Amino acid sequence: MTISDSGACPGLLPAAVTCAADLTICSGVGYPSEGGMSGNEAVGATSDGRGSVVLSCHRLDVGPDLSNFLFVPTRSGFVSKAGLGVDVRPLADGFVVSKGSYTLPPPSYEFIAHDGNLRKEERGGALYASATRAVIVRLTNGEIVAQSFTAAGELAATATVASFTGYPGSLMLGGAMNASGATLVIWQVYAESKATARWLAADGTPASSPFSIDGWKSNVPDTRALAGGSIAIAAEPPSGADILRWRGVIAPGETVERPAPAWLAARGGFLLLPEGKAMAFGAEILAADGTVCGTVDLGAPLVGIGLDGTAFAARNERTFRIYPQLFR
Repeated sequence: MTISDSGACPGLLPAAVTCAADLTICSGVGYPSEGGMSGNEAVGATSDGRGSVVLSCHRLDVGPDLSNFLFVPTRSGFVSKAGLGVDVRPLADGFVVSKGSYTLPPPSYEFIAHDGNLRKEERGGALYASATRAVIVRLTNGEIVAQSFTAAGELAATATVASFTGYPGSLMLGGAMNASGATLVIWQVYAESKATARWLAADGTPASSPFSIDGWKSNVPDTRALAGGSIAIAAEPPSGADILRWRGVIAPGETVERPAPAWLAARGGFLLLPEGKAMAFGAEILAADGTVCGTVDLGAPLVGIGLDGTAFAARNERTFRIYPQLFR
């Protein structure tokens, strides 16, 4: 592992690695005699604010795209606790997880503690989450309704985002929540060229009027929360291609999409550091304004950064290397 600090972001990069653990959980890729690929491979990971981790294996044959597994830290190492659904979001103490393995949006979500114990179950919809809160948005009686929950799953607020009179199956939901808990909800009617967005404040109440943005042909535009609180909007990739490029940025509370700055438009996918204080574009660490803080090269692809700063690398198809609280 190699750390190179540019000196432009004092105190942001780790000085050194103090410990690491390897967990082999995925089966690896196989090639059956009848052709095609089988098995699964290490693709993602996260952790809550207390160091419990979720490791994600991408399935290459029939079944759900992701298999997620919860591990809890103990004095003797990480202990396997449970298999989770296809959608998992970390909280300060635990996770929000989908109940069921095949459908998105799922029929329901479960709020679980860091040790896997169930706290609360809620009906499904589009899920948004940060360290201290979660929002579930669904269509109810002709309205797009957002319910805001505490990290323990307690209902904190209910707000109407918009009215909707179309066919329910044509409504597509997306957007993202930033590290401060503000949520950009985006919705689009299938086959229409425009999408609509609206900000919700951290307390779950509307923080802007609805506004229009360009949509994608068959889906809501992909989004990601940036360091500093803005939401990045992805450009629609060419048909059949898997390319992630950023076309625009919407700042908290604003009702206009601005062109992506050059430093963002030139890069692809990224991971947020704890509290949204910086972003990791692979080994490269950037501050909220695009300043290059340096590099943290784990010697293997970075596949996750948790809320407590734990970093995850995929050493190979089967094995994750875990660096507890590396970016704390």
